[in-house]
Amino acid sequence: MSRLSALNLVPDHFSGEHSCPLCGNELDEPDPTVADMHTTLADLRGQLDSVQTVQSRREQALREIEQTATRLREQLRGIEGALSIIAEQRNQQAGLLGQAEAQAYTRGRISAYLGQINTTSDSGHLQRLDSDVAVAQRLVQGLEEQLDTETIDDKLTHGLSYLSGKMTGHARTLKLEHGDRLVRLDLKKLTIVADTLEGITELLRIGSGKNHVGYHLSAHLALHQYFVANSRPVPRFLMLDQPTQPYYPSDMAKQRGRLEDIALDEDRVTVTRLFELMHQVVRELSPNFQMIVSDHADLPHDWYQDSIRYNWRNGEKLIPTTWLEDQPTP
Repeated sequence: MSRLSALNLVPDHFSGEHSCPLCGNELDEPDPTVADMHTTLADLRGQLDSVQTVQSRREQALREIEQTATRLREQLRGIEGALSIIAEQRNQQAGLLGQAEAQAYTRGRISAYLGQINTTSDSGHLQRLDSDVAVAQRLVQGLEEQLDTETIDDKLTHGLSYLSGKMTGHARTLKLEHGDRLVRLDLKKLTIVADTLEGITELLRIGSGKNHVGYHLSAHLALHQYFVANSRPVPRFLMLDQPTQPYYPSDMAKQRGRLEDIALDEDRVTVTRLFELMHQVVRELSPNFQMIVSDHADLPHDWYQDSIRYNWRNGEKLIPTTWLEDQPTP
C-alpha cells in the first residue's frame, strides 16, 4: 500500500466503475472490480493509519519505560551505596557491640543477685554478705595490681636483677670469660650479655664452645632457681645432653669419660666445676627440682658416683641391643 501511494498509481478519489483506476479513462463497460479495489485500498489505508498510531504510542510507552528504568537504576545505585556504608559501620561497631553486650550481661547478673537479697534477712546472712564483699574487694585489688603497668615493670626488673645476680655468680664459679663482670639476660635480643669495660658483649661475640656451654648452663640454673623461689608454675625439670663434649678431644676419650683423658689440667678443673655447680643447685632446690644429665664424663668423686643412676658402658645402652635382636627391622 505504501509503495502504491509513493508512486501515485492509485488516486485517492474514486471516479466510479466507468473509469480506469490507473489512467482515469472511461471504460466501455462498467467494471465492478474497480469498486472492490477501491474498497480494499480504503480498508488498507485505515489499517495502516491504525498501525502508525499504535506504533507511535508504543514508542512513547517504550520511552517512558526506559526513563523509569533509568530512574530505578539510579535509585538502586543509591541504595547499594547506603547498604555498603551501613555494612562498614556495622563491622566497625561489632567490637563495641560485643563489649556493650558483655557489660549489659554483667549488669544483669549483678542486678539479679542484688534482687535476691532480702533486706530483712537475719544478722547472720548480712555478716556472710559482708564477708563476701570483703573477699571480692581483695580479689579486685589483686587483679588491679596485676594489671598495673608500674607493678608489672617492677616485677620484671626484680626478676631480671635476680637472674643477673645468679648468672653472674655461676659464671664466676665456672671462671668463664667475662665472668668477673655483670652477666644478664637481654630480653630485646633474647641472648646473654656481659657488661664489660669495652661495652656490652653478647654471647655470640664471646666465642668458644666451652664459654657457650658454661653460660647456657648458668642461665638455665638461674631460671630454675627463680621459678622455685617465686613458686612459678613451670615444670621443675631440666635435662642436659653431653655438656662436657667440648672438653674431650676424641671419641675414645668420650667413651672412657675419665678426667685423665682431658689434655689440659685447666679443662679437667672446669669439667669438675660444671658438675659441682649442677650438684650444688640441685641440692639447694631439693626436693623441688630434678636434673638429668647424660654425659661421657665419669668423675671419681663420691658425690658424683652417688648421683649416677645408670652407667651405659661396656655394652649396656639406653636401648638394649636385645631389643634389636629379638625384633629385627623388616
